[in-house]
Formats: sequence, C-alpha cells, structure tokens
Amino acid sequence: MNYLYLASGSAILGYLIFIIIFRLLPKRLKSDLARDREEIFKDAERQAEGRRKSELERLEEELQLEAEQLEAEVNERKEDAKVINDDLDARERSMQLEESRVQKVAKDLEIQQAKTNAIKSGHQMMQSEIDTIKSQLISQLEAISNVDARQVKKNIQDTLIDSRQIEYQKAMRILDEDLSTSSKRLATRLLGRALGRYEPNFYWPKSINAIEVTEREIFDQICSDGEQMLQDLRQVSECEIELLPPQNDYQLPLIKLAGGAGINREAARLAIEEILPRGFSSWSKATQQYDRFRVQLEQHAIILGQQAIKEVKLKEIHPEIQKLVGYLNWRTSYRQNQWYHTVEVAKLAGIIAAELGVDPDAAKRCGLLHDIGKALDYKIEGSHAVISGDYADRYGESRLICDTVMSHHNDLIVESPLAYVLRAADTLSGARPGARVNLEEGYQLRLSGIETCVRSFPGILSVSIMNGAREVHVEVNNKRVQEHELNSLASEIARKVEAEVAFPGEIKILVTRRFEATSVA
Repeated sequence: MNYLYLASGSAILGYLIFIIIFRLLPKRLKSDLARDREEIFKDAERQAEGRRKSELERLEEELQLEAEQLEAEVNERKEDAKVINDDLDARERSMQLEESRVQKVAKDLEIQQAKTNAIKSGHQMMQSEIDTIKSQLISQLEAISNVDARQVKKNIQDTLIDSRQIEYQKAMRILDEDLSTSSKRLATRLLGRALGRYEPNFYWPKSINAIEVTEREIFDQICSDGEQMLQDLRQVSECEIELLPPQNDYQLPLIKLAGGAGINREAARLAIEEILPRGFSSWSKATQQYDRFRVQLEQHAIILGQQAIKEVKLKEIHPEIQKLVGYLNWRTSYRQNQWYHTVEVAKLAGIIAAELGVDPDAAKRCGLLHDIGKALDYKIEGSHAVISGDYADRYGESRLICDTVMSHHNDLIVESPLAYVLRAADTLSGARPGARVNLEEGYQLRLSGIETCVRSFPGILSVSIMNGAREVHVEVNNKRVQEHELNSLASEIARKVEAEVAFPGEIKILVTRRFEATSVA
C-alpha cells in the first residue's frame, strides 16, 4: 500500500511538472526567438550599410577614373585638331601658290597660242602660194612634155606596187621552202624518236574465214541435207555462208564465211566446226551452238576491251565503248587485226603527243576510239570514222575528242595538233613493215580501174589516188567544167567507180576546179 501511494504521488508530481514546463517553455522560446531576430536584423542592417558605403566608394573611384580618361582624350583631340588645322593652313597656302602658277601658265599659253595662230596663218599663205606655183609648174611641164600628170602619178604608183609584190612573193617563196624543209626535218626526227620509244611485243593473229571439209562423206551429206543448217546459221549470224566444192583433185571443199559482224562470223565458224564431226543428227542444234559460242565471244570481247584500257592506261571509258573495242578483235583491214591496231595507234599517239607537248591522255583516247565504227559499219551506212565519232559522242566523250576521231580520214576537217597526232599514229601503225598485207596485183588492178573510170569523163586534168585507194582527188579544166557542175560530176564518178571497180570499204571522191592567172617578168 505504501508503494501504491508512493507511485500515485510520483505520477501526480510528474504531471504537475509537465504542466508547468508546457506552459512556461513556449513563452521562453518566443522571447529567445524575438531576441535572436532583433540581433539578426541589426546585423543585416550593419552589413547593408557597410556594403552601401563600399559600393559608393567604388562608384566614386570609377567616376573619377572616367573623368580623368575623358579629360586626357579631350586634350588628345585638341592636339589632333591643332595638327589638322596646321595641315589645312599649309595646304591652303600651297593651293594659293599653285593657283598663281596656273594663272601664269595660262597667260603664257595665251601668248603662245597667239604666236601659233600667227605662224599658222603665215604657213597657210605660204602653202597656198606653193600650191599655186606647183600647179603652174605642173601645167607648164604637161604642156612641154604633152602628158597627163595624174596618169604619170598612177603609173609610178603601179610600178612601185608591182615591184614590191614581186619582192614579197620571192620572200614568201623562200620562207615557205625554208619552213617546209625545217618542218620535214623536225617531223623526221620526231617520228624517229617516237618509233625508237615504241616496241611492239605481240604478233598479228590471222583471221580464219573458211572451214575445210576433210571428209568426202561429210561434204556429200552437207550437199544433200545440210542446206537448212547453213540457212539457219545465215539467218542468226547475218553472215554469208557458202559451200564451195573443190576446183581440182588437190583441193578440199570449203565452207566460206563472209560479211556481217566479225564476232558473229567467228561464232558461226566455231559452231560449224563443233557440229560437223558429230553427223547429221546434231546439225539441227546449229543455232544453239551458235548462241553458246556467241555468248562466250561476247564475254571475251568485254575482257579484251578492259585489257585495251589497261594497256593504254586510260580511265572513265564507257563500258559500251570498251565492248566495241573488244569486237575489233574479229575485224581486219588489209588482214591487220583491228584490236591490235587500235591499241598500237593509242600508244603511238600518246608517244607522239608527248614529243609535241600535246595532252598524251587525249591523244591516247582518240587513238582508242578512232576505229570503233569498224565494229558497226556492216549495219550502219557511212564512213567508219563518222560512226566512231557519233558513238563516242553518244557515250559522253568531249566534242574535241569526237571531232578529232571524225577527222582522221578527212570526213571532218579539223586543223589541230591533236588531229595531226592521230593521223600520224594511224598511218604509222598501218604502214610499218608487216602490219598489213596487200595483194600487189589486185591493188594495182584496183588503181588502174579507178583511174580509167575517172578519166572517162570529159575535162579531167589530173587524178591522184591517195590513202590506199580510199581517196581520189580529181582536178578538172575550169573552161570545160563549170562550178555548178562539180557536185553532179563527183556523184557520177562515184557511181561509175562503184559499178565497175571491186574494192573494200569506201572511196571518197574529191573534185576541184581551180582558176589561176600568173605573170613572170
């Protein structure tokens, strides 16, 4: 019980203490907070006052500094203005002196002008007197010599002009001879250096356009049952395929292929050689064999075009042009393989261009493109040079390159160093020993036939057959052939040559009519 009373008393005492603390503590805390707040406000006011004073001091210092700088700048401007005023004063004095000098010169000029006018009037009077005396003297001389002075003057002028013309003609002739001699000597040295730098390392492959039928049985079977096979191959290849019987006991029968595209002709030849030994049963598959070989040759042509580009070290050649270059492997001219000829012309053109200071890459480009028309001339009418230029233009080549390609057989007249480089390279490749094979007898017969045809027309003065019988230059008598008749005469000569003379390719007829008057003293 005592413990219970003690616990109850302790609890009541603790409650009373809690009540006292709960009521008195907030008041104490409030008074402390108010006191702390007053101290904080006072401290903030003291800090603000200190900052205001320091800011005022700083602003006063800046104002004083700016005032000093402004005063210094004003003083400097005053000094500059003083210097400028002094300079203006000096210039004004100089202008016054110059003005006085000009006035003096003007006065002197007026005096001199007056003197000049006086002298001029006196000169005019003297000139009129001289003219009068001269007219009197001329009249007296005309009366004494009984000649017209104007005619004498004209005769003297004509004599002087004629003598000068003769002197100039002689000088021009001497200069022309010297220039011709020196240019020939220079050209000979240049071509010698070019050929010395060029060393071909290939052989000329021979094209095969005939197939020998070694077995008599196969020949008889072709005669009896093989016409349809040959006709099918003619149709797909667009070539002429003809079976030729032997002319004597020592010859073998031949299957001759001619015309059309060279690559098609080669595909037809390979197809015939493939199916002939297999007998009649496989002949019906001739077109399939042709197609197979045609695809193989097409791929080979692409490789050859790329090889040509690589050999001449060119870039950015259109793939279609590369393919046309590859097609030239199965095209010949005077038995010369045109792919090798094209590569050779490109290399020679690059060498000659380097010797002359012309762009070697442009020259090699022209050499590579100059004969691509020969891969298409079997189906396109016109000169292969024109066809080459047209296709080069079609596939993005520059106008200079296209015109130069067209000019290498004078289908287009281009007088540029690049054009002469291409012609020289083309001529060197075709004319060097072993490059081309001409049958001398047939060539002479062709020349004779062309000249006979041309000279059968009236008024022919001379006939010049040039460029391997590809060009014929005809000069006519200006009295027997009028100018308006030249076009019709050239057409008639071309038609007669075409009808009476057998020749490969094309022949260009050039008719000229020249009138000259000369006099030699």
